[in-house]
Amino acid sequence: MFYYRGIENLGVGYLMSMLKANGHEIDLIFDPGFDDNLFLKAPKLKWLNRHEGMLERAKAFKPDLVAMGALTNLWPFAEQMAVKLKQELGVPIIVGGHHVQALPDYVLSHPSVDYVCIGEGELALLDLVNRMRDGEDTTSVPGIWAKQNGLVIRNPMGELENDLDKLPFPEKALWHEYGCFHDNIEVFTGRGCPFKCTFCNIHYQRESFKGKGNFLRKRSIANVIEELKVNLNTYDAKTVSVHDDNFTTNAKWVEEFCEAYRKEINLPWYCFGYPTTIKPRLVNAMKSSNCMTVFMGVDSGSPEIRRDLMERPMSDELIFNAAQTIKDAGIGLQVSCIYGIPGETPEQMWETLEMVEKIQPTQSSAYIFYPFPKTKLYQKSVEMGYLDEEGEELVRRGISGYHHESILKHPHKELAETLAKTTPIYVRAPDFVKPVLRWMINNHYKRLALLLYVILIPITFPYLGLEGIKVTLKMAWKSLWRKFSPEEPSAEEADRLAA
Repeated sequence: MFYYRGIENLGVGYLMSMLKANGHEIDLIFDPGFDDNLFLKAPKLKWLNRHEGMLERAKAFKPDLVAMGALTNLWPFAEQMAVKLKQELGVPIIVGGHHVQALPDYVLSHPSVDYVCIGEGELALLDLVNRMRDGEDTTSVPGIWAKQNGLVIRNPMGELENDLDKLPFPEKALWHEYGCFHDNIEVFTGRGCPFKCTFCNIHYQRESFKGKGNFLRKRSIANVIEELKVNLNTYDAKTVSVHDDNFTTNAKWVEEFCEAYRKEINLPWYCFGYPTTIKPRLVNAMKSSNCMTVFMGVDSGSPEIRRDLMERPMSDELIFNAAQTIKDAGIGLQVSCIYGIPGETPEQMWETLEMVEKIQPTQSSAYIFYPFPKTKLYQKSVEMGYLDEEGEELVRRGISGYHHESILKHPHKELAETLAKTTPIYVRAPDFVKPVLRWMINNHYKRLALLLYVILIPITFPYLGLEGIKVTLKMAWKSLWRKFSPEEPSAEEADRLAA
């Protein structure tokens, strides 16, 4: 029995399909998180999550093992559900995900957790459940730490699967049952990232996997196209999102993929790109295959912040040229930035807003810096005095997030929080409105900024925002249907509200 919260997760989807393909029965209990979806908090909507329904489904399935995925800011919810599932089912619970990879001892110390997966989970989880089925020792699985008689057994990292084509396509049907996607199909074409941004978990993951296989891996183009065809024959999707950490790294692979995608799929699609990898030939190939939007991280308008704290030593000129290359090709551009970096001054925060404004993207995402555990910028936050022991405990518990309030002892946190909510509006606003928005930022009217942010989502995020609203409505409709009707709604009925 798998548990996840918030949105569809392709990593969990791969775990489900791996077990299913090898003869194991699987099910999913999904918590839509209407009260806190990591973007907005709405406590009065908690009843819509229907935790009692999840527990009933879990009991009816009678699992031998519960598997939970937990990003750092999802750990508080996974922890609460682990307690409930342990009480109701009394079966072993395994937790995986970024929070476990960073803090395996902390997560495994939770009384309800029996195992943690410290790396990629497909091979490790399959090994574990095979041993459970066969009555063999489950405490020596590579990549999994276990508790036995009060002791923690720390097994070494398992090998990576270098040939991603060997993995079955990630499970979709169980996510669709809960309304987790609507018009959009998500896909991974590879794993890993060559860059070393200090706010991201990639740099320590790369070190953890040294000697265990290729950290950077790509699927074959034929394999990706086949997955898309299978899903598009099953679901009435209108767009595709490529969720690789950085899709534009391998230019030759991307150009060949674009040619195959244009011939065989050709739906509008979206991906992530890194400024130093954006080149005219690459971008033109993407445009020819109906790429509609590229998400590109600017992260800071201050060259000093990028170079000295983020390890993104690129010039302003390079960022502007990459952005212009995307726009000149006729592709939509979504840029992202982060406010509230340790040591960041108000002047440097304003530099970020001014850079994003000068780029004139189609849309912009803005985040509040969150010190994810084990990252270099987490350690820098501690060293610089921005994260004390109380703050470190908040991180261990996964409290707050990059869309909520800053947990740093930052003297300019209110400015950072206001800018994070105002930036997406500011870059889309007409010139005569901008002085009012700047006045609002200068006076730290962050609640007003949040209100405007929510109201204007369909305008500021014309693609992702609308898709998110549709998915949320679809999940809410299915949740209400389950509450008041004993029968599962048809796909047509569930889609009606979202449409």
